[in-house]
Amino acid sequence: MSGACCTLPPVQAEYTPKGTYTEVSGLKSYVVGPEDSDKVIVFVYDVFGFSPQIIQGADLLASQGFRVVMPDFLVGKYVDAAMFSGSEEDNKRKTEYFSQFPGAFPTQSKPIADALAAVKTATAKVGAIGFCWGWKAIVLSEAVGKFDAIASAHPSFIAPEDANAISTPLALLPSKDEDKTACEAVRDAVEKKLPGQVVYKRYEQAVHGWAAARGDLKGGQATDDFADAYQTLSAFFKKYL
Repeated sequence: MSGACCTLPPVQAEYTPKGTYTEVSGLKSYVVGPEDSDKVIVFVYDVFGFSPQIIQGADLLASQGFRVVMPDFLVGKYVDAAMFSGSEEDNKRKTEYFSQFPGAFPTQSKPIADALAAVKTATAKVGAIGFCWGWKAIVLSEAVGKFDAIASAHPSFIAPEDANAISTPLALLPSKDEDKTACEAVRDAVEKKLPGQVVYKRYEQAVHGWAAARGDLKGGQATDDFADAYQTLSAFFKKYL
């Protein structure tokens, strides 16, 4: 049994954040966890920004002794749930948003590197976790080779060649909606480079976003999968940070 299974707080449908907002590398950031921790996680949220679910996920990791830092890489410009209503007006808003996506990957390379530099100390080990577009943003960042471990849940735009950039332990938690062939290609390529240092778990009943803003925390399988993902991530980072 994973130690996190016994120590990770239960997922809650109604939730009050444990952390605070401050500025990190020039960006508003949600920070939580022991300030003196030498195990730090740079947390790249999904396109919904500081959602209650993603905040709770950060707090769950922080409860295990990690210092979690979640910069506002999208600088307040997020997708909102209404964009998925299916109405003509909302479809237009969604199309406009993604056509001018504020998190375009080339624009995120330096902000992610700056976040790493801001939290890195002589003794700290720093991991990165990216949800949705956050996976690709990390993989394409100039800082990708400087993290001590990398993780992702429901990675968007995952491609076999992503493995070329990864030289540290990897945790990859895709949902049923991600390209299985691409996910397994990344898994196998990193495993070949780093035998025994890859954690891979596919959540066959989960939808894209289940560990972030699309997480359903009202009970049932979706809530169980959300909790399991953070238990898995906690165990991974405890081992490699």
